[in-house]
Amino acid sequence: MSKVRETYEIRQFRQGDADRFATLYEAVFEATPPDEWFDWKYRDNPFVDHVPITVAVDGDGTLVGARPLLALPMAAGSRKFLALQPGDTMVHPDHRRQGLFTRMTERTIERYHDHEAALFFNFPNEKSGPGYRKLGWRDVGEVTTYYRIQSPGAWLDAGSIPDAAADLIADGYNRVRDALATAPDDVAVERYEEIPAELVASQYRSRIPDGFHANRSVRYLRWRFRNPEWTYRTYVARDACERPIGAAVVGTQIDGGRTIAKLTDVVPPTAGRRELAALLSAALSDHDGADTIAAPACLPRDVLSQVGFHPDTAPTLSLASTTMNHVARPATVDADDWTLFGRSVTDADNWALTFGEQDTS
Repeated sequence: MSKVRETYEIRQFRQGDADRFATLYEAVFEATPPDEWFDWKYRDNPFVDHVPITVAVDGDGTLVGARPLLALPMAAGSRKFLALQPGDTMVHPDHRRQGLFTRMTERTIERYHDHEAALFFNFPNEKSGPGYRKLGWRDVGEVTTYYRIQSPGAWLDAGSIPDAAADLIADGYNRVRDALATAPDDVAVERYEEIPAELVASQYRSRIPDGFHANRSVRYLRWRFRNPEWTYRTYVARDACERPIGAAVVGTQIDGGRTIAKLTDVVPPTAGRRELAALLSAALSDHDGADTIAAPACLPRDVLSQVGFHPDTAPTLSLASTTMNHVARPATVDADDWTLFGRSVTDADNWALTFGEQDTS
């Protein structure tokens, strides 16, 4: 049962709050947050000069709520700006239904009003989405993810089909798709265990998208793909003259005993079909032991379909997935202007996102 508290202090994260943040995290998520994860995501983020977390403290001085933000350098064509992505929101079970989510969010908006940030955006599920809309966020659209299921026995409920049989069926299906989608002979793919930041950044600069997206600077790339929760491998496609023509970053994580691989980033996001087909072929070959492989919806659907990817918005994947929405709001308190650089922030066509802009990838 929630304890009624007459007063809470809502303030910015201070030096010395890290241990109390970890204690709250354990109480809410029943897991211990690694120090290196906190440092990477919040303390050492190179795009803000502070730890971007709003906290709630009760009358006993106990940290009972936290509203962290992931700071991301963004761009739209040649225009650059800072965006903040709410995530890892926590309220201690004994202090829920006291309005702390609302108060921490309102303080966060006030903190960044006319400050360095121009925009908030994030990806709540159906449960948390209404809270954001109540506080001024608006829908951009439902987020579609494409999945290549390689082990239904580990990922989906196979119903009356034994797990081993379901895996064999999936394996046969994926092998047929791979055989039919032969990679182009005139494109070679190089593999890197450490991201070649200068090379990938140069590919990004060659075709910068007009839509809102992460600015793939060398500094961003070196920071973004140090996430200790994931292991990353980079693929660089080169043409017959050995010139780089595209790159992809694949992240791998073991979650609940399942191996998940994600096509976390593609550079440029507007990569052509030839280079994308070559990059996909190499990545799928290297990750044939993953239970599932995910790809973002910004990539051409026909290229993904050729190698066995299907959207989670269509049966049967829709029955086993949770709807995720893309929401956004300007950083201004009143949020009267819903455009940035002349582009509506609620028009999905004005965004060019991969998984790289999601704080969980």
